[in-house]
Amino acid sequence: MAWFKVDDQLAFNSKVMLAGNSAMGLWVRAGSWSSAQLTNGFIPAHMANAMANAMANPCDSDALVLAGLWDAVEGGFQFHDWADFQPDAEAEKEKRKATQKARSDAGKAGAAARWAKESKGKSDGKRNGKTHESHGKPMATEWQTDAPDPTRPDHVSKDTYEEASQAPPAKKKRGQRIPDGWMPDGDLITAMAQECPLVDQQMEHRKFADYWAAQPGAKGVKLDWNATYRNWIRRASENAPRTGNRSTDRMRAGYEAMSGPAPRLDHDPFAPKEITV
Repeated sequence: MAWFKVDDQLAFNSKVMLAGNSAMGLWVRAGSWSSAQLTNGFIPAHMANAMANAMANPCDSDALVLAGLWDAVEGGFQFHDWADFQPDAEAEKEKRKATQKARSDAGKAGAAARWAKESKGKSDGKRNGKTHESHGKPMATEWQTDAPDPTRPDHVSKDTYEEASQAPPAKKKRGQRIPDGWMPDGDLITAMAQECPLVDQQMEHRKFADYWAAQPGAKGVKLDWNATYRNWIRRASENAPRTGNRSTDRMRAGYEAMSGPAPRLDHDPFAPKEITV
């Protein structure tokens, strides 16, 4: 059995405090699942959704990514620094094989002892010129057994299993640091304005760009900057005042100061689009 390890300093770790209790519930469940399945910290997207709080899905996954506890990768999520703190899948597989072999050897030794006892009983049964046959059935020897390997499903042949285990792993999509002058997609700006109307996106964009540009090393590398921005705005919405006032001219002036003259628009780029039914 593989164990999912949790640091005794977890409770008040800064990343844990940022992620929140709901997201950490997902983190613990996903870690237990990965240890049992030997995925080395990879959590498929469908499994993350299945284990997340139904009311928070998929915000818990985004919160873990934003906090730096998970990395978004192709097909799902990867525990950050899994190899530094958790057992390696290959080592755990070898440990399981060794345990299985020890149990198998013990079973064979017991069978051999019973078989020797049965054989001795047959030889001792010839008394007074008569042979007394033993009704005991001989135990199968090693070359007579055809038990399936418990680490491999019965319906999969050995050749197929070995070919699959030797197949090269799928290439993961590489992340990147935030590009200079990065801006969220127009559709994303509109969507977040509808979802978080009290957030001043122009100001939050400044803080977002400065924060991630200043992060050192791998911490500042993300797979999807639009997704990271979306989660940032949602987090800002939790702390936004209940009343607010956004100025289109002020937002436009701010972006001109950051990246040059902005195109003149006849509408607020951060305002939600009207939907005609």
